[in-house]
Amino acid sequence: MPSTTTTSTSKTPPPSRVLTSVDVVVRDRHDALASGLVPEHIAAFADHSVHWNLARAACAGHHHLLERLGAADAPITQRQTDWAMRVAADRGDLHVLQWLSAYRPHHRASASVMDSAAFSGHLHVLEWLHAHHHDDCTTAAMDSAAARGHLHVVKWLHANRSEGCTTAAMDTAAAGGHLEVLQWLDANRSEGFSGIALNFAVFNGHLHVVKWLQERHDDEHRDNAPHDERSEQTLTKPPQRKSLLL
Repeated sequence: MPSTTTTSTSKTPPPSRVLTSVDVVVRDRHDALASGLVPEHIAAFADHSVHWNLARAACAGHHHLLERLGAADAPITQRQTDWAMRVAADRGDLHVLQWLSAYRPHHRASASVMDSAAFSGHLHVLEWLHAHHHDDCTTAAMDSAAARGHLHVVKWLHANRSEGCTTAAMDTAAAGGHLEVLQWLDANRSEGFSGIALNFAVFNGHLHVVKWLQERHDDEHRDNAPHDERSEQTLTKPPQRKSLLL
């Protein structure tokens, strides 16, 4: 009876980011190390290391590791979820936020998650959190967005949220030299700025902001000054010349 020879080939998994060095070592080998199972087993060993948990994987942005640990129903506490979501929001990693929200839907994000997204200017994250009821935030959201010059975030928070901001929004925008943010806040918000705004702008060398703040202060002082008709007449009436003839 003729013998039947079955040839099996092992498909090499695509190299992962952390295992590039392993792939370089084995790709030109002709012995047992050439098997595609070697990088696969090393990857599995690394992924199942006791040094990894869901919170660490989420904070590092390792999506494949989240899937592997999640398939094993790895535990994660409310505190760890909030920490991981805060880091992901700061990084703008919407995929991790969505994964964590689906994995533990009863874990609610704290206000610091939206605040972190606003601080880093990630509007797409803010919109998703707002739409999916992870919607707690504080005045720090608009304050920090203004400080970083994220006018698009400031406008969105103003239009969609009720927390508002404090004088720190304009003060820190002045510190950062963000004149456009200052002008928008001045026109659309009522919190105003404090005396340290000018100090911040001077200290950081933002002369265009210094000029605007001084002009704004002068205008405000002029608008709030009591109206004195006698003073107005004195300023507008031409001076009378006294006769030199006796």
